[in-house]
Amino acid sequence: MVNLFINGASHQKSEDTLFGEFLNGLNRDLASRSQVISILKIDGETIDESREVNYSMRALGQIGKIEITTVDQIELAYEALASARAYIKKLISYCKLNGENYKSGKIKEADKNFVHLVEGLENLTQLVLASQSMLRGKYKGIHTNDSSLRIAQVRLVSAIEELLPAKKQNDYLMLADVLCNELPEALQEMSDYGIPVLQRLRTS
Repeated sequence: MVNLFINGASHQKSEDTLFGEFLNGLNRDLASRSQVISILKIDGETIDESREVNYSMRALGQIGKIEITTVDQIELAYEALASARAYIKKLISYCKLNGENYKSGKIKEADKNFVHLVEGLENLTQLVLASQSMLRGKYKGIHTNDSSLRIAQVRLVSAIEELLPAKKQNDYLMLADVLCNELPEALQEMSDYGIPVLQRLRTS
């Protein structure tokens, strides 16, 4: 038998059990309790999902000390929303900086940063939508999409959608305007009025 630790508590498993088999079973059990693995460590080193496959066919007895931390999905959603608001602050600064680059004719630098900016905006919208979906499933009968959130979402999507045609047409004046004004304002509205709608569910 081998000892492994889940949230600090020791658990015994057969040393012949494959790591992948153990992890799949644990994930099924956690899903039934609306929980997920947040941190996996082997011999003190954090292992992300992309590296889990390296251990999947190895027996637990062939692996070092295993430590797992789990978290409630709802708590994870609230943590994600708090992170989203902090992320928005960075995106606003990045938008304005990139807009100023287009204004001042630093086109190469602006174009290079534009790709990263679009990826960041996509990550933000997916994060908010995923959190909203998770909370909607938990708080049945409670609106997770009131007017403040809907308006903020529509305005943000609208501002993002203005970027791509302007970029395709190399309309640097339009890009500068959207990046320096419309997009930062839409992001700020999402932070100040949209995301708090979901965060208030915690005390509802």
